[in-house]
Amino acid sequence: MATGTEAQQMTKDFIAIGAGMLVVGLGIWNLWGSPQSARHAETQEIRILADDAALKLVSEENPYMRTER
Repeated sequence: MATGTEAQQMTKDFIAIGAGMLVVGLGIWNLWGSPQSARHAETQEIRILADDAALKLVSEENPYMRTER
C-alpha cells in the first residue's frame, strides 16, 4: 500500500508545483505586459519621434541602421 500513497503524494506535489509556476507566470505576464504602467509623456514623445520624417530619412540612409520592414 505504500506505493499507492507515494504516487498520490507525488501527484499532489506535481499539481502544487504546476499551480505555483502558473501563478508566478501570470504575475510576471501581468507586470511585464501592462501598458498602463508606461508614463503618458514618454509614450507621447515616442510617437512624435516615430512620426518625424527627418529621422526616418536619416535612419534609412545610414548603413548602420537596420530596417525592420
